[in-house]
Amino acid sequence: MIDPLILASTNRHKVVELERMVAGSMPVRTMAEFGEPPTIHETGSSFIDNAVLKAEGIAAWLRQRGERGFVLADDSGICIDALDGRPGVYSARFAGLHADDAGNNAHMVAQLRAIGCEQSLAHYVCVLALTHTINPVVVTATDADEVQVRGTTLCVTGRCDGEVRTTARGDGGFGYDPHFWIDARTRTFAELAPAAKAARSHRGEALRRLFAVWRR
Repeated sequence: MIDPLILASTNRHKVVELERMVAGSMPVRTMAEFGEPPTIHETGSSFIDNAVLKAEGIAAWLRQRGERGFVLADDSGICIDALDGRPGVYSARFAGLHADDAGNNAHMVAQLRAIGCEQSLAHYVCVLALTHTINPVVVTATDADEVQVRGTTLCVTGRCDGEVRTTARGDGGFGYDPHFWIDARTRTFAELAPAAKAARSHRGEALRRLFAVWRR
C-alpha cells in the first residue's frame, strides 16, 4: 500500500489547488481527516522556516496517533519591491492576525498609495516542505538552490514574477491574485483557469520541482 500524501494546511484554497495538482499521482488526504490538528505557530523568519515548522509539527501529531504517511506543508506569500519585500511571510496576516483576503488586499493598496505608488514589481514565493511520520524522505542528488533538506524534511521553493497593482481584476484564485498582473500586465492570476494558474504559479513550480527530486 502506498503511504498517502497528507496536506498540512488549514487554507482551503491551498488544499484545493494542491489536491488538483497531485490528483492521480498518489493517494491524497487532508490533516482534518485525522481529527482536530494542533495549532502550529508560524514563528519563523522565512518561508522555509515556517513550512518546516508546519510539516514537522503535523507529522509529530500524526505519529503520536499511530498514523503513517508523507506530510506536505505550504508556506507562501507575496513580496512587493516598493514595500521592501513586504508582506512576505506575513502575507496571510498583513492587515492583522485574523484578516481575510479582502482586508489584506485593502491594506496592501493603502500601503502602496501611502508612498505614492499605483504599481510595483512583485513576486510570489511558495515553499513546500515534505516529511514522513516515520521514515526519512529520500531525494535524488541535486545542487539546485531551490531544493534544501532540513534534517529529514525536504524543502523546495517556487517563484512567480509579476507586478502588483492597486487595480484589481478577475474573480478567481485567492489571496492577492486579483492584484497580481502577469503577461506584460495584460491579465491577473485571478483571471486564469485553475489549470492555467497551476502551470504558471509559484505553487505549481514548487510541486513540479518536488516531484522531480523526491524518490518515492
